[in-house]
Amino acid sequence: MEKLLSYVSKINNHLLECSSIDDALNFCIRDIGLEHDLDRCYILKNINNSNLVGFDYAYAYAYEWCNNGVEPYISHFGACRSLNSIFSDLDSFLSREKSRFGTGKDIHNKLLKKVLKLRDVKSFFFVPIFSDNEFWGWLGLEDCKNERIWTEKEIYVLQTISKSLGLRVSQTATISKLERTIEKFNYFMSSSNQAMWEFDIETGKTNFSLNWFGILGYTNEEIKQNPDFWKTIFSTEDWGAILNEFTDFVAGRIDRFEGNIKIIHKDGHSIPAKYSGLLKFNSYGIPKKVIGTYMDISELVEKEKQLVLSEAKFRFIAENTTDLICQYSKEGSLVYLSSLANEIIGYNPEELIGKCPWDFIHKRDLNSIKQYHQSLVNTHQSETITFRFQKKDGTYVWLEASTKVMLDSEKNIVGFQTSSRDITKRIKADKEMKAAFLKERKFNELKSRFVSIASHQFRTPLTVIYSNAELLELKTDHSEKKLSDDCKVIVSRIKNEVERMTELMNNILVFGKQEAKKIEKVIQPIDFNEFIQTLTKTYFNDSNGTEIKVIKKGMKRTFFTDESLIVHILTNVISNAFKYSAGRPDPELIINYLDNNIEIQVVDYGLGIPKKDLPNLFTSFFRASNTNSIIGSGLGLVIVKQFTEFLNGTVELKTKENFGTTVKLTFPYEQN
Repeated sequence: MEKLLSYVSKINNHLLECSSIDDALNFCIRDIGLEHDLDRCYILKNINNSNLVGFDYAYAYAYEWCNNGVEPYISHFGACRSLNSIFSDLDSFLSREKSRFGTGKDIHNKLLKKVLKLRDVKSFFFVPIFSDNEFWGWLGLEDCKNERIWTEKEIYVLQTISKSLGLRVSQTATISKLERTIEKFNYFMSSSNQAMWEFDIETGKTNFSLNWFGILGYTNEEIKQNPDFWKTIFSTEDWGAILNEFTDFVAGRIDRFEGNIKIIHKDGHSIPAKYSGLLKFNSYGIPKKVIGTYMDISELVEKEKQLVLSEAKFRFIAENTTDLICQYSKEGSLVYLSSLANEIIGYNPEELIGKCPWDFIHKRDLNSIKQYHQSLVNTHQSETITFRFQKKDGTYVWLEASTKVMLDSEKNIVGFQTSSRDITKRIKADKEMKAAFLKERKFNELKSRFVSIASHQFRTPLTVIYSNAELLELKTDHSEKKLSDDCKVIVSRIKNEVERMTELMNNILVFGKQEAKKIEKVIQPIDFNEFIQTLTKTYFNDSNGTEIKVIKKGMKRTFFTDESLIVHILTNVISNAFKYSAGRPDPELIINYLDNNIEIQVVDYGLGIPKKDLPNLFTSFFRASNTNSIIGSGLGLVIVKQFTEFLNGTVELKTKENFGTTVKLTFPYEQN
């Protein structure tokens, strides 16, 4: 009996003295195995694995001791599932705090009997372990040598030991939970910048704990050594006031002990703090102690100051800006209007507080406003909108407003803010401008139609005049020489004026199309060398022997452009070169293939342009003062400039009177 008591005492010592639950249980199963001369002693833990479908309990080897030469099973792969299959019939016994023991040959469960045989088990003993009245697991003992009969003392001792094991497991779990709770509490107290105290009413002593050093710079030792610590951290006036409040609270004359006060840091500066206390009573309802905290609210006070300043700045800006500032609740009712409301919409701010602004919006604008509001709620993306708002006198004012979504710290909408300005005058001016523009466009269209009709109507009589002049010239060839010569002079004058009129009509027609924006680009690739050869041969093949000299520089590149527009540009420029350099050296056409652009220069050595006329060069119907005797419409350079820019090119003109003129045209190789 003494040996048995010593053995149980040894087991209990393991459970009491080992700080680690793992060490304690490993020592216990070792001593149990040795004491009862067993081959295998182990603890199976209920792991409550929800993945093991079909089992009320799921087990895993948690601890195992094996005698010399006996194979262990704790590290066997898949042991958990096999144990659940093998020992499932034991659940009904073990979960009701009943033990199961016997010999291997007496087992009725075939699978369990087979497994015990494979493990060479002659005798077994299974006893459940409960922790806080919950089935935690069970203790298994196996004898591989003898078919033993378990005595009543052994059964009683093993059942007692299993209860001790359960108590230690329960104690460990409780301590672990308590430690986690204390850790969380300490973390909360330190992170919230609070200091805790506890006042014992019977002894009159205060226990200071948790974070006083973090708030006031005093260590626990310094606080304990100062019996007047409370007086140290308060001013004389505040100490008297808070002491009276605390006395009334303990005596039950007031229900709460809480408020804001300044406490003094160890280095002398004051800290705004929030204090509170909770009264604890004994079983007889008599006050026993007060537990309280002091929390540093410096950051909160500073934020409140900044908030007050921000609100003051907002009010100042809102009241002094030329825009109407409004704020709305999340539901849409007005909560604030700046004083400019009276000037813009005729209402005093107080008259609209709490009202819905949609009730004042013009019915034709209301649907778009609602759609905009829904989009704003969904995306938080603001944009400027215009709408009509009904003033107090019943008239409408046009407002242009931008809206900002107001969010809380968790990005939830708490309201809206708008900044609106009166744009009624601008809307009116826009309407007047659109009306004027429409009127001007109609006039331009009328002018364009007139130019087109007039140009075409002039062509027919001009053609008749020209053909009759040629016929007259033909007939006079057979008349007397003097008469023939006189007629030829007259016919030449008629033909020159007809050509002059025809050129004018052609240029007016092209100019009218350009002004009316009726010309479209047709971009295609051209071989510019070939194009120039055809152009000069077609338009500038003079029977008198004058011709333009073509010079090419650089590596030829494909030129993407509108061929008809280039024809208009170059025929105008080259015609001018011939026209204003009669009797002088022939003009030159220089083609320069650059890296990114093609450059075309037309150089003549003719009259040049007087300096005083240069500012008016690209003005419609303007002609230089030294060209009165030469046929021209005054539209050629205007058309050149318009068409060149239409093709994303540039035109430059250099000239000197009596020395000639150079026109440089630059185009990109490709059009966008």
